Amino acid sequence: MVRSAQHVSTEVLVIGGGLIGSAIAYGLVKQGLQDVLVIDPDLSGEWSSSELNAGGVRGTWSQTVNLELSKASIDFFSLHAEQVGYRPCGYLWLHRPGTWDAALRAREMHVRHGWPVEVLDVEGIRQRVPFIDKTSDLAGGLFGVRDGLVNPNRLKEHFREEAQRGGAKFMDGAYFCGAEFSEQGRVGVEVFRFASGLSSIKKRELLSRNPSTRGEFATEDGDWIRIDTDRVVNASGAWAPEVARRLGYDCPSRPVRRQISLFHARDLDLTPYGMIIDPSGVYFHPESIYGLSGFANQGENPGYRFDYEGDSFFEEWIWPALYERSTAFESLRHVSGWAGLYEESPDHHAIIGEAIGGVIPAGRVFEAHSFSGHGAMQSFAAGRGIAERMVLGRYETIELESLSAARFRDGKNIPGETWVI
Repeated sequence: MVRSAQHVSTEVLVIGGGLIGSAIAYGLVKQGLQDVLVIDPDLSGEWSSSELNAGGVRGTWSQTVNLELSKASIDFFSLHAEQVGYRPCGYLWLHRPGTWDAALRAREMHVRHGWPVEVLDVEGIRQRVPFIDKTSDLAGGLFGVRDGLVNPNRLKEHFREEAQRGGAKFMDGAYFCGAEFSEQGRVGVEVFRFASGLSSIKKRELLSRNPSTRGEFATEDGDWIRIDTDRVVNASGAWAPEVARRLGYDCPSRPVRRQISLFHARDLDLTPYGMIIDPSGVYFHPESIYGLSGFANQGENPGYRFDYEGDSFFEEWIWPALYERSTAFESLRHVSGWAGLYEESPDHHAIIGEAIGGVIPAGRVFEAHSFSGHGAMQSFAAGRGIAERMVLGRYETIELESLSAARFRDGKNIPGETWVI
């Protein structure tokens, strides 16, 4: 990599240093490509989806492509369990009669693809999780044996360490503003690099406002850098639509706020259990000495919002569902919480492959984003897949062509993912 004071040259530039961007860098060096640069305005990821998530990993999906991505990733996590904090404590999906038959059909697909899922009747649920004692509305449950939890920060750092060991570089404080394509096939990328670390408030303001013109940056805050590269990867998560626009193509996804609450249940120890998903859509699992719970409010308007609504969110969405599931949850205490961003695609599948449309020339821009909340659990396989596509020109381990953004343009729709929480 050749550097000057205001100039950088690299073979591949990855925009976004979260779990997916770090996994792509890892995948590229494993394919023998060493000249890789990953940029991010905040590599610590204070406001990123990689850090502000529940840490669940699962192969229990309604669509095969998501199962395959998750299965391959969890296989990797299990090989590096200590480094990434993987615990196969299971996912328990509770079902009412209206969804039970479809759940059993999905389970047949899981088992057919080598993913172990146990079927529990109501008595089996109560035996496995004794504190779930309000079960009159349930038809049964599915328990994903190898599903579980991972530490997203440790996983991200593991990808980065291995990528750096293979030659990849990571540039912190680097904010992508625009790009131009030369007739010679190179991509000129304009980046503003902040001279010092931004405060938490400044980071939040930057990532909510999404500036893109020179006049919106103060020269005393940093320097402009030009990065010349052969290929660019948009791995910017919830900011993928903004990055796509600046690269010159359209992205159909949208950023949506998701809130997570921590609660304390007196006299109930959740640590022996994994993730439990109530039919209401509320999920919960142990988090240190507390319980962690979340809910995807389908009425949430898109946008870059990070405000956590605190007691009002917990009391409106979380506590009523938990109260109806267990007498142990009748006296919960709300502790704290946070809000992060999902990047939602129209069909709740990731967008992976070569970017299309707009002014971008063929073979110059690739993308991996819009995981709709399942980026952490699919990160390894997604990073490996995009690396195969870029270096080898094809997918070798898992066929991911169906996840190209071309599916929206060409009407090659794949069934939407329904097991989204």
